[in-house]
Amino acid sequence: MTAGRPPRVLIDATSVPADRGGVGRYVDGLLGALGRVIGSGLDLAVVSLRTDVERYARMLPAAEVVSAPAAVAHRPARLAWEQTGLPLLAQQLGVDVLHAPFYTCPLRAGCPVTVTVHDATFFTEPEHYDKSRRTFFRSAIKTSLRRADRVIVPSKATRDELIRLLDADPTRIDVAYHGVDQAAFHAPTEEEKARVRARLGLGDGSYLAFLGAKEPRKNVPNLIRGWARAVADRPNPP
Repeated sequence: MTAGRPPRVLIDATSVPADRGGVGRYVDGLLGALGRVIGSGLDLAVVSLRTDVERYARMLPAAEVVSAPAAVAHRPARLAWEQTGLPLLAQQLGVDVLHAPFYTCPLRAGCPVTVTVHDATFFTEPEHYDKSRRTFFRSAIKTSLRRADRVIVPSKATRDELIRLLDADPTRIDVAYHGVDQAAFHAPTEEEKARVRARLGLGDGSYLAFLGAKEPRKNVPNLIRGWARAVADRPNPP
């Protein structure tokens, strides 16, 4: 890093899926926040899938947005490129830090690497993943914990699980809690509430909504059972 200039950081956004989902929201939120400090304390570069280049260029007009090869849209090719093409790109862009936001990272990047490990469920709830996915991500997380200069996790619980289960070095793990996208998540207006009620046929009654993927590890059945017990003595619960 050269004295007198902000650090140049490359964020690998090639893991963002087309349907966005959790990792997509995480990366988009992170880039949106970093975009507000470009110039004053950061020099930002982003590498993404070709389908996302225009989107990120609009979102981050002061950042350098680079397209990854077309083949990277397929996961096996992306993982191979991560080990070879990504370090080369980091060198070409002259970055000081590389941030890999989805569990995996290059083994030899040529610069300090930060990786985000979102949870430890591949170890604590392995039954929710097929064997190949479980085996791959278990290995990848162990490698990232050994090789990355810093590991970012979204909660103290995840940090504690990685330390307990994998004997991870606690001095290299940083907890960075998720923020809230105020544009997407805010107190709804009466018009917004009426629109949702009409679309879902809820009438004028109050309601609660679960916002998340309907998959086993989200434990939605127990959420429903818990809610039913909590409101059992209320005459007209949501």
